[in-house]
Amino acid sequence: MPFSTGNTADLVDAIVIGAGLTGLSCAHTLRQRGLRVLLLEAGKQVGGVVGTMEAGGFLFESGPNTVPASALHLRAAAESLGIANQLVTSKPEAKRRFLFQDGGLHALPSGPGSFLKTPLLSRRAKRRVMGEPFRKYVPPPKGAPEPTFEAFLTERIGSEATRTLAGAFVRGVYAAEIEDLGSTSAFPRLTALCAEHGGLVRGMIARGRAARKARKDGTAVEAPGPRTSPTDLISFTGGFGVLTDAYRRSLKDSVSLSTPIQEIDRGPGGWRAVLESGEALSCRELVLAVPAPAASPLLAMCAPERLDTSALDRIQHAAVTAVHLGLEGAPLPPGFGYLVPPDEAARRDPRTPRVLGTLFVSNIFGGRAPSGTSSITAMFRGGDVADLVGDDLVDRAVVELEKALIGYEAVTPGAPERKTRPRVVASRVQRWTNVIPRYAPGHAAEMTKLVASLERALPGLHLAGSYLGGVSVDDRIRVGKETAERIAERLAHLSELRGGARDKRAPEGAAEPGAVGSDRGAAS
Repeated sequence: MPFSTGNTADLVDAIVIGAGLTGLSCAHTLRQRGLRVLLLEAGKQVGGVVGTMEAGGFLFESGPNTVPASALHLRAAAESLGIANQLVTSKPEAKRRFLFQDGGLHALPSGPGSFLKTPLLSRRAKRRVMGEPFRKYVPPPKGAPEPTFEAFLTERIGSEATRTLAGAFVRGVYAAEIEDLGSTSAFPRLTALCAEHGGLVRGMIARGRAARKARKDGTAVEAPGPRTSPTDLISFTGGFGVLTDAYRRSLKDSVSLSTPIQEIDRGPGGWRAVLESGEALSCRELVLAVPAPAASPLLAMCAPERLDTSALDRIQHAAVTAVHLGLEGAPLPPGFGYLVPPDEAARRDPRTPRVLGTLFVSNIFGGRAPSGTSSITAMFRGGDVADLVGDDLVDRAVVELEKALIGYEAVTPGAPERKTRPRVVASRVQRWTNVIPRYAPGHAAEMTKLVASLERALPGLHLAGSYLGGVSVDDRIRVGKETAERIAERLAHLSELRGGARDKRAPEGAAEPGAVGSDRGAAS
């Protein structure tokens, strides 16, 4: 066996299970802190849902396509990986978003003037929204059940605006319905801002003032990468695969792919991860940076009977199918894409696209499609297209796109007339199951309780899956880094003995004594 489990001097400082974005961020930060880490991944590549595919000159993202320009953790990671110069800003037209309603593809309001004119809301609904700043928000009493996000917003802006605008937004982020999410669990920053300042608009005004003051005082954080406006989006020149590839290069032989874990348990000096082969790898600290369905059975193997881990099993997840199309003869509306609100009557209308939403990929960043072509990503609920495969699924995505294009032409004077059906010249299909955890009411409280129980019962074992800390790209990088910082603090004496952050000066991937053999990837 290439790794000794009997001599604590040979222990890897940390093993991170799961090489998604969280695991990559965690392992990278641990190495930066001068600790020896091994990153184990059951799949054949790093990144989890994050990655970039090429097909016929088109670039398609397997998961997230954009992040807000305010994603400071992503920007900092890009700088530490030496790829900040590859960050790119979205095109101006990407600021425009659409909603499909009543047979038309309508632009979302971008300011007070367009809000007053939008056909997406009735006059009554608009009055309710405009009255929000004048009604002080009163948070639920301490100990009260967490309200759904729908209930929270309905109290602030009324039911019509909540269902139409926020309901569509939630479907785009969580692939879930607004009534299924907890207000604090799913949107902690927004609810905290509302509670602190007595309302949504009040909170946003206060946040804007604070940002302007910080810029004026020179105390604003200077983010690596391009200078952007708050409404811009960012990615990388070659897509988010640039980020995952950079993490992979930085970790080099610290990564072991195609390495599923069969069992975890306590071992000499800390923890053990048992592989399919029966080989046991030992470490001082162990991180489970895997989804809840993968973390739960591993945790059950080592948790004492008194420790209740059933909260992990109660987490529901979305199933999403993404259909990526490279197209000719398909001039897209000038915008980011569109969403479909959660309206049952609208869904029965044959004019309404049967998608969660569609991204106009070639409108968002340059270099995503060859000149003279366009590209989209249509997002379906997994169950809605489970019986479709191959060309049938591609044809379905084209049909739904045509509905959107017809809807745009119906409400937009002077829209370019299409003379032919969009022609598919490249396609990729990505099916994800258990991909986005649903932060239901009470989720945050249950996770806080579980993590606290683990810290007491199983010290040195850390949960870092996407069911903790948020589902965005920036959140996942942050959670990985914060987990690594906690471990580095616990093992600070080792870093000091090795000369502090020695790893920053050493060549990336330099092997340490006690490394796992080359067949598994060396621990550095």
